[in-house]
Amino acid sequence: MSKFAVVTGASTGLGRCIALELARKKINTLLVALPGEGLSSVCEQCRSHGTESEYFEFDMTDRKALTDFAAEVNGKYDVYILVNNAGTGGSKRYDDVPLKYVDTIVQLNVAATAILTHEFLPNLRKNAASYILNISSMAGIIPTGYKTVYPASKAFIKHFSLGMREEFKPYGISVSFAVLGPMPTKKEIISRIERQGAIGKMLSVPPEKVAEVCVRNMFRKKRVIVPGKLNALSFHLVKLVPEHLRGILMSRSVKKNEL
Repeated sequence: MSKFAVVTGASTGLGRCIALELARKKINTLLVALPGEGLSSVCEQCRSHGTESEYFEFDMTDRKALTDFAAEVNGKYDVYILVNNAGTGGSKRYDDVPLKYVDTIVQLNVAATAILTHEFLPNLRKNAASYILNISSMAGIIPTGYKTVYPASKAFIKHFSLGMREEFKPYGISVSFAVLGPMPTKKEIISRIERQGAIGKMLSVPPEKVAEVCVRNMFRKKRVIVPGKLNALSFHLVKLVPEHLRGILMSRSVKKNEL
């Protein structure tokens, strides 16, 4: 029976690039995204590489839709790769945002990752050696005002991944998490990178390259994956700065450049 990789947030950006990178490696894919984002086209591109691919369109913040999806996949497919890529964020004053904004970040970045990992665990165990790739961010190691919930959600991804890595080892499941810097995927992100000047451009890594690095190192069972040499250097250097100072500096930068 064929084995599959589940990729969330697969319609655009990094998720699309990861799906295509897997397809180029002749890995079958099950793709997830919101309706109306052109996911069927990505699915066809994956099939063009001679692989099986199916797509599922629903809102991952809907708990019932999420668990129904997991149940359907578990009943029909053998899964040996889970890529928890779907996520959202933003730069806003916390007292200006509606509760829906906060809840969406928590449900998509945190809850959906935890729920899908839990629901697919029996399938992944059955098909070991298996792999989980969780997508985090440099923001997850820097508490930042005016983003607030997003960095906290990415810090969750880090700790969740490291804990699950130790817990899942006996099952033959490798868990990796990727720490990403700037990626030119959307107009607003490209604009933000440009406002950051030379530093933003130097740290920026195209999503196609990020996908290639993430997939390659996932199969190497790397604990932490940091695409881009300058991002890898920054990842280690940032940890030398006291946490409160990191927060002050980054919060000032966001307030100046993104609000």
